[in-house]
Amino acid sequence: MDFSTPLYDSTVQENYFLSGSSDPIMSTQQMNTFMNQMLSTIDVATLGSVYYHQLRQHLPIVQLSLSDFDSRLMYGTAGQYSPISVELDLPMCRVSDNSHGKNVHYVFSSDPSRQQRKLLAELHLLFSQQLNHALEFERMKQMATKDSLTGLGNRNGFNEACERKMSRAMRYGHSFALLVIDLDNFKSINDSLGHQEGDSVLIAVSEEINQALRGADEAFRFGGDEFCCLLDCKTATQLSLVASRLQDSISQSAYLSKRRISCSIGGAIYREGDDISTLFDRADSALYKVKKTGKNDYRAA
Repeated sequence: MDFSTPLYDSTVQENYFLSGSSDPIMSTQQMNTFMNQMLSTIDVATLGSVYYHQLRQHLPIVQLSLSDFDSRLMYGTAGQYSPISVELDLPMCRVSDNSHGKNVHYVFSSDPSRQQRKLLAELHLLFSQQLNHALEFERMKQMATKDSLTGLGNRNGFNEACERKMSRAMRYGHSFALLVIDLDNFKSINDSLGHQEGDSVLIAVSEEINQALRGADEAFRFGGDEFCCLLDCKTATQLSLVASRLQDSISQSAYLSKRRISCSIGGAIYREGDDISTLFDRADSALYKVKKTGKNDYRAA
């Protein structure tokens, strides 16, 4: 495909018309609508979906892939179309390091005309600029919701995830559960071996938690040596099995066993009418009872 035609020039209002053509492929109003839709979202996945559906109105596109940014971000199904399909990778405009060396992948059911190729170049430039902004927003959001030491979610991340699960539970009746985890004997590590070794313990525990959880579950470092897990569990038996798996994972770590690290766990299943505070308080109360009666155990509330 030949993309030697100039890209969109914002100083020329009708630049997206083919020179000498009385039948424009995209009107000024349509271009304004496109730009407004691009500017209306800062979410990467939503932005890709909006872009794909806009392209379908004017180009023979059958698939758009943003897999250079996230392997899950693919729109359309190229496989169901003719093998004559035309594929093209267009580079991102360089706004930040997020997009360096990355492309947007397009698949067409037929070779686009010169008008269509020119329009794609113009729309791609506008889209890639907005995608850069969305990627930067996502990076900043992750910084605000991720614990810098362990890579788990932080307290802000926990609150956001818990709100999402509660909203889903109220709307669709999908229950979920919370585990609150407190490390046993952690203070002695900081006191005797220093905070650097304490940080190593926290990192090791976070790795064990991640390995013990399923893909749909989420883990957070709530603060200090306290961790939380939000789980797609509906019954007390399911919750108990996850807690047992977490304790086994930590106890079987040679590094953590050498430092006498174990964990006490409290659990609670979401009930109708719960908010974040009531759910957390139940699980935390169960944890407190475990700590009070000997540690290294699990109890549900």
